[in-house]
Amino acid sequence: MNRHRILDKPVWQHFLHIEGLHAIPLLSLIAADQVWEQVAVSGTVRPAPSDYAMWAKMMADNDPAAWLEHLAKAFAVILPSETANVSRAICLLPAPSSAPAPAATAMKSTVVQRDPCEYRANARARYVSINPWELPDAWQEILRRASQGLPGHRAAVPSQGILQRMCQKLCQLAWSAQEAGLNPALSSEVVDHYLAGLETRLRLRAHGIRWATMRATAEELHRFARYSGIVSEEDTAYLLKRLTRYSLYEKGQDALKFQALLDAGNTTLRVLDKADALLLRASLETRADRRHLLRNAGAILGIFSIVPLRNADAILTLNDTLVWESGTWVIDTGISKTQRRNTDRLVVALEPEFGRYIDVVVQGDHDARHLPELRNQAMKTGGPLFVRERGKCTSPTYIPRLFKTFAGTSLTTARTMLHTDQAISRGEAGTRDTMAMAHQTSPQTALRYQAKRVRQAAIQRVQYAAANRRSELLTDDLLKQIRSLETAQEVQK
Repeated sequence: MNRHRILDKPVWQHFLHIEGLHAIPLLSLIAADQVWEQVAVSGTVRPAPSDYAMWAKMMADNDPAAWLEHLAKAFAVILPSETANVSRAICLLPAPSSAPAPAATAMKSTVVQRDPCEYRANARARYVSINPWELPDAWQEILRRASQGLPGHRAAVPSQGILQRMCQKLCQLAWSAQEAGLNPALSSEVVDHYLAGLETRLRLRAHGIRWATMRATAEELHRFARYSGIVSEEDTAYLLKRLTRYSLYEKGQDALKFQALLDAGNTTLRVLDKADALLLRASLETRADRRHLLRNAGAILGIFSIVPLRNADAILTLNDTLVWESGTWVIDTGISKTQRRNTDRLVVALEPEFGRYIDVVVQGDHDARHLPELRNQAMKTGGPLFVRERGKCTSPTYIPRLFKTFAGTSLTTARTMLHTDQAISRGEAGTRDTMAMAHQTSPQTALRYQAKRVRQAAIQRVQYAAANRRSELLTDDLLKQIRSLETAQEVQK
């Protein structure tokens, strides 16, 4: 299209008298003409910055920022009052990226077979452990077999995360043996010395000894013994004995996450209230970067308080693990911790009350009327739901860090919180439903989440219900006499 054909259109007759019109570059003139066409088609009376941003993506999907820059040059001559809105529209566009982010399923399915005992020159100094490459050669070879997914003697191939933890425990045991002048081995003598030293160090911590830590330590040593096949039957049985003992101790001790919830006073509903408060703050915030952060934080609290994903699975990817389907946002993701033994995916169709947290992020600073189109664009372009301002990538700790900062408790307590709330309000049915939401299948999991706090709250609810029912049956005079008697007894005590 040439300049003369554009200026011959009726809409341009209002601008022919403006000085400098003919000096406008052709690309800028074309951009302005496209705006007039979109205004006529959409019926927009007063275009907002989000309108210009949407039109830019429509007209120049490969480089919408350049299209807006051309438009700004034209408007500077013919419509100076709109240049500010065009500038704001540029800020609504995501920053250009060199390559699209990989899909979440692709990242999870990619298994990096790294040598767990490989020498690293920049390894940090260790104080109660040795480096993996300093382990006995036989142990190193077994760890390499496990990292390659090769079958073990009497145990399944551990996941990469469990393999890393197993390696850490072996390094600590080897250090403990060397300090005592013993040869590193999974003998009862070496194991006793290592576990006794670990117990001593744990007792010095702020929370004291945690039997879950001791159980996990014995569990990894026992797992290595079964996988390797180089440990005697007697020593393997001894490790199982220690593991069983610590498991019993663990059952009698509330996990730290339960205590953290009690200290913070958080419940699922309270975290949802915090999420809504953050979104309200975001709507009142004048700084764009702060608005973006508050929106992300509010959405993270709102989504993960009701769908308690683990840190490793919390990176929701549009058109991959998060899809817009039949008018509903659907989370469809594998669970990395249990994927080896449970290949079923976690599929959660979010109710509108919770789907709106995703809409807030997708909409960003755009006008609400563009939300349907923004959803379609999100499904087309894909990428992670939560990014930094202007589409910059986040670190793996971004979501857990924001949850901890604004909720007051870590993301790992979300499952505990949901279990507690549902068990208190709905009993066993609430526990079963929460297990389905958290992709948990083991009956032992249900028992583990019946924490002391849940039992106490249930007892309180029963007492309150009984007291209320009793108060309805008693006459007012008799009720006053009973209360005065109880008060007198308390004074005597």
